[in-house]
Amino acid sequence: MKALLKVLLGRLGLEVQTARLARLRDRFQATLVEWSARDFRIAPDGAYRATGIVFSRDRALQLDALLESWFAQVDGPAKLVVLWTASPVHEVSYRELAGKWASRVEWVRESDFREDLVSIVERDVSTHLFFMTDDALILQPFRMEQVLLPDPRHEIFSLCHSRDLDWCFVHQKAQTVPDLEPRPDGTLSWRWKDGEAFSDWSFPLSVDGKFFLREEMEVLLSDLPFGSPNTLEQSLQIYQPLFAGRRGVCFAEAAMVNVPCNAVQTQFANPVTGAHSTDDLLREWQRGNRIAWEDFKGLPPREAERKAYRFVGREGV
Repeated sequence: MKALLKVLLGRLGLEVQTARLARLRDRFQATLVEWSARDFRIAPDGAYRATGIVFSRDRALQLDALLESWFAQVDGPAKLVVLWTASPVHEVSYRELAGKWASRVEWVRESDFREDLVSIVERDVSTHLFFMTDDALILQPFRMEQVLLPDPRHEIFSLCHSRDLDWCFVHQKAQTVPDLEPRPDGTLSWRWKDGEAFSDWSFPLSVDGKFFLREEMEVLLSDLPFGSPNTLEQSLQIYQPLFAGRRGVCFAEAAMVNVPCNAVQTQFANPVTGAHSTDDLLREWQRGNRIAWEDFKGLPPREAERKAYRFVGREGV
């Protein structure tokens, strides 16, 4: 049994480098044998194969655009859960938005971010888990079946990566696209450890459309201190050595982008374009407008993340 576990750990790229990683390795050992025998192309009876958790705060109009672009362009079922919070002035917009999407999206009002997130993940039975933030948009149609084809124990599919992801918005610098290997289904692949340091190509543990093994992420979340999406992403970097040896997989053209036109957190000085404040966007919602997300279809990431929104009237308002 020890020999088998050693082989499985090696395949998962779990190089134990710290005491914390060693403890995590011990927790993984209890489930590795079961994982090794599973076929992750098969969902549990009556369950979705993938669950996406969307983090949202004071950005109902942007969240609506994400949901509109998702359901218009994603072929194949995935469960979406919105974990949201709102300041008093934004409360009504979220109640209205939840009513609009009540039949297609599960809504969880945040009381304690960490406890709420861990609870959602623990009670879920999907094979795959991914995160999104409310400033994301879907750029092109894709099939969920293709995204779920890679084995999540060895590969991480990213909706945001593509062959033209040559600019890192977070660090405001050009980045080198690594050698991308074509796969039979038309997607592209690379090793995260081969990506340029401090670039999107060497950053597998983020909350922007990357697909993980749900049980694995459940273990990680239960071991981490965090209180917001930003501190969650920061804390996940502790486990970078466990994932760096895995492969990344993406479409040739980006399927998703984050449009950082404003900030709703003050913990980190993340760059934004400043194109639209949350107050301005709230007024557009109150006027009965929506973001014309269709304007972003097919744009390369570098152009899409800088593009200002255009507003049109919402149907039925």
